[in-house]
Amino acid sequence: MSNKDFYDEEEITRSIVNDKTPNRNQRQSGQEQPNIHVQQVGCGCFDMRKFFTNLIIYSVVLMVTAGLFPGFYIESIFAAIRAAFTLTLLNTFVKPLIVFFTFPLTVLTLGLFYFVINGIIIMMTAAIMGESFVISNFFTALVVAIFISLLQHFIKKYLLKVDQL
Repeated sequence: MSNKDFYDEEEITRSIVNDKTPNRNQRQSGQEQPNIHVQQVGCGCFDMRKFFTNLIIYSVVLMVTAGLFPGFYIESIFAAIRAAFTLTLLNTFVKPLIVFFTFPLTVLTLGLFYFVINGIIIMMTAAIMGESFVISNFFTALVVAIFISLLQHFIKKYLLKVDQL
């Protein structure tokens, strides 16, 4: 098959959404329909560019935060990258479970408990990382979680000008 036999997945989706598919009369009249092969562009459901962008942003934010808060310590840039990777994994797999089980409490506190959940995730990261990533107490983790959320939002929205990453 030549390269022209493959179509972009997004192009096909756009044509379906815009209702540019052949109608029933064209199909039944015997007109030959093109054989459409969809070639998946990118990595599918896991976007490596998005993952590495978030990893870099997390690493930078963690290093900046470690410089600003006395109860928060990161050993090196490599420890920040490992911590960012650990935070990403915990945010992907553990945080949704915690959010699910504490949803009534989150609603009751008008969403403020979500910051406590972020603090718990940061404390879990510190427990996993050991001596290279240290948080002195839970209050520091809570303040750091709020600061990290705000700084990440600022970087993504105003510096990178990305709505959703």
